[in-house]
Amino acid sequence: MLKVIFILLLFFNPAYSHEISSEYSEFKNEVSYELMANNHKKNKSGKKKNKGEKRSKKKQKEWIEYKYPKLRSDCLECQNLNGFVSPSTIDLEIFRMAGIIPGRPTSKDVKIQKKRGMIRLGMKPKFYENGKCKKCDDCWAIDYTHKRGGTPALHKGRDLPMPFNTPVLAMADGKVVGMFKNEMSRKGVEVVLRHTPEQTNLPFYTYTQYTHFNKWPLDLKIGQNVKVGDVLGPNGNSGKMGKRIRRPALHFAVFKSKSPNWSSFKRGFLVKDGYWMDPVTFFKKTGPYDHKKIKKLDKKEKKILIGYKTNGGKLIPNNTKKIWPFSCIPGNIAKKHPILPEYKISRVAKVNFDILENIQ
Repeated sequence: MLKVIFILLLFFNPAYSHEISSEYSEFKNEVSYELMANNHKKNKSGKKKNKGEKRSKKKQKEWIEYKYPKLRSDCLECQNLNGFVSPSTIDLEIFRMAGIIPGRPTSKDVKIQKKRGMIRLGMKPKFYENGKCKKCDDCWAIDYTHKRGGTPALHKGRDLPMPFNTPVLAMADGKVVGMFKNEMSRKGVEVVLRHTPEQTNLPFYTYTQYTHFNKWPLDLKIGQNVKVGDVLGPNGNSGKMGKRIRRPALHFAVFKSKSPNWSSFKRGFLVKDGYWMDPVTFFKKTGPYDHKKIKKLDKKEKKILIGYKTNGGKLIPNNTKKIWPFSCIPGNIAKKHPILPEYKISRVAKVNFDILENIQ
């Protein structure tokens, strides 16, 4: 109370009132200028964002109206392969599902992606003979909005961090139907394999997608047949990056469809009437396979036993049709080497890419 009285006396004292009033006025002006500057920055960034969104919408609209109806594939080799159709015959919803329409992704895209299987299911990988395999750090269908500057986004796959040049393996017998350099895309060097129901024992066609390879061109050709466990290329971190340098990791994903038809163009791969599939679900031996039904399963039923290839080239189990995309260490060998805990498995799995021909 005494302090308040003292301040009031000072303020009304003719000797000090002018100085205090002047200082208060200066302080008020400083605060006012700072607030104005901040508001200006916000308005400027807000206007910039709005302009960007308007440009993006305009670009998308023009592409849908004028380019989509005439869209053709630039992959000449693809056109002779079984199931290939023109990209203009694929419904626009599939373009949105795959996230390859020009322009910024929208909440409408995310809604379609969820409708077509991109939801978190709680699937957990287990490996035969207690195998030690690399698991995801960025997992299926997590919210990626914060990584896309506020633009609505979901993570369209699973990321397995491994050292540069670790061999990426074909998850099943199949055919190479897609190869993309993707210089202006976050996916980087990409490969897509097509698998028939006979090759996977699944009641539909599947397509496995592998991205971020450390080499272009890869030692593969469109139309080439591959066997389960064949080396597709070296792991890396290729693709457009943000402010941070991406760690080397394989991003892998799976599409499914009852239709045998598919397509591609320079921006990516398309599956007619396709759905996203959690990559772990790809290894499921019996139904259900519908994402809504899987979501309702018991936790125990969501633990899926998965085959793999050892560093020595052996398939476990030896009759498996599908394997994890990196080589693993069988549990009995891992126990004999206690100095190599699971978090150091990546060091063991690293293979010199120059001698891969000798281990295939």
